[in-house]
Order: sequence, then C-alpha cells, then structure tokens
Amino acid sequence: MQPVKAIVFDPSCLEDADGPYDDVAPALRELEAMGIQLHVAVEPERTMYITGTAGGISKAKAAGMIPILLMNDPDEARRLTAHDPAGGIVSLLELPDFVRLLRARGP
Repeated sequence: MQPVKAIVFDPSCLEDADGPYDDVAPALRELEAMGIQLHVAVEPERTMYITGTAGGISKAKAAGMIPILLMNDPDEARRLTAHDPAGGIVSLLELPDFVRLLRARGP
C-alpha cells in the first residue's frame, strides 16, 4: 500500500442524527496537522475512503481508493469484512496512527 496523502469520509462515519461523533474533531485536527488532505480526492490509489457500509467499500474500490471499514458495530463489522476492505478501525482516533504506520512501511 502506498503512503496515504488524502482521506475521504462517508458522511455516516462523521455524524448521526444527534450531530458529530465525539472522536471526529480531534481526529481531523491531528490528521490535518500531519498534512493529510481531508475530503478532497487526489491520487485515488493513495486516498483512503472511510466507510461503514458495503456500498461504501464498493464505491471506494470502483474509484480506485483504499476502502477502510469503520467498525462501529462488531456484528456488522464481521459481516462487512466479507467485502474485503483494505483495513479497519474502531474509532477515527485510530486514523493518525494508522497513517503513521503506513508511512513508516514506505511504498
């Protein structure tokens, strides 16, 4: 996997009817400080697409992006792994460390 330059979020990963999730603001601030482009698709093969749905995984793959499963519900996450995402996270707060890991691995 190439080092990540951008992350695109499925809107359902950022908020629900009650508003933004608690982990959104701190995770986005840290990722922006790392120089990660958010919400802008550039170089699809180096762009993560964060999603919690099978449709999102398919959409990411069709666009040539890296599908990352946001695993809010353990049972649903197990089912969605059958769609072969490139990776998975439980919280957006894990994204900065995930990006650091990929950067450390190199191209």
